[in-house]
Amino acid sequence: MFAYADPVRMLGVAAEVARTEFAVVDLETTGFSPARGDRIVEIGVVRMRGTGEVLREWTTLLDPGRSVGASHVHRITAADVVGAPRFGQIAGELAGLLAGAVVVAHNASFEQRFLEAEFVAAGLAPPTLPALCTMRLAKASGLPLADHKLGTCCAHFGLTFPDAHAALADARVTARLLPLLLADLGTRSLGLPVPPARAPETLPASALKPRRGFAPAR
Repeated sequence: MFAYADPVRMLGVAAEVARTEFAVVDLETTGFSPARGDRIVEIGVVRMRGTGEVLREWTTLLDPGRSVGASHVHRITAADVVGAPRFGQIAGELAGLLAGAVVVAHNASFEQRFLEAEFVAAGLAPPTLPALCTMRLAKASGLPLADHKLGTCCAHFGLTFPDAHAALADARVTARLLPLLLADLGTRSLGLPVPPARAPETLPASALKPRRGFAPAR
């Protein structure tokens, strides 16, 4: 699903960072393994330009069709997801939001596994999307970090991180981190192995349910 861009070598399609749109994604899940039946319980997306300008925010809780899992981590309860959509109900809108952009996530392989599984479970083919992983960028930068967790990377650059494990909050701080990491690497153009995906022909309206206190900015 994710075809990873290269911040150093020009692979395939060259994309100037300042003119490229990015869709920063974060997920909260019921556990760690979609292969064992874990599901997405919240999605947050920040659509932005490479300059750091935020174009749109989008978030919703999801009904996972099972226990919400570790509420002590993500602070989502069974009551919170009552009336929330299932993934299949928002898949088209999400695909449209990711279209035309390079998808970004911290530890992106985690998001990739869950998104692939959810698209397949909904009877849909997962789109092929150019992607960047900010954890990989942090490792490539050689920054003096104790580890490459999102909070550690943010602390290095002086970014506040008050609402960890809320999908939109994590996506917002990752969106702020991305330009700093690319600048540290001296990256002005990306090599994209595949071009940004086209939007689906039809984008059905979705009945979203954002987490309380995390309404997206339009």
